[in-house]
Amino acid sequence: MDWSAFFSESLWGSLDMLKTVAMILFPLLIGVEIVDELGFLDKFSSLFNPILKYFKLSKYASLPLIVAQVFGITYGAGVIIRSVEEDKLSTDELMTLAVFLVICHAVVEDTLLFVAIGGNGLVMLGSRVALAIVITYFYTKYFG
Repeated sequence: MDWSAFFSESLWGSLDMLKTVAMILFPLLIGVEIVDELGFLDKFSSLFNPILKYFKLSKYASLPLIVAQVFGITYGAGVIIRSVEEDKLSTDELMTLAVFLVICHAVVEDTLLFVAIGGNGLVMLGSRVALAIVITYFYTKYFG
């Protein structure tokens, strides 16, 4: 085995993949900050309030849910923590959010990353969202 070729290919392949990931993540993270500063997240989240009633969630759950869906679990956790500190979410709502987000979070970021390495984005996105909706619905129906 040619170890120098192995290490060379590993290094250059890793750097190439890192470049691809950075080209996706950096604009996405900058966009998150811009959208948040302009207040569009709050306006967008109000559109989902009618859907939340099927999962026994209040209107205050929409923003953390959307942020975690679009921008990732780290940003979503920050918004969830802020909502809990402000006493806007109950323990049951937190559990329902957790069930949904365990299955389906960072749908934009993850889908773009997997598409970049050859995955089918529509299949990945559709199956994650559908599975999260079904499992969360049954969770709220029987445990919530």
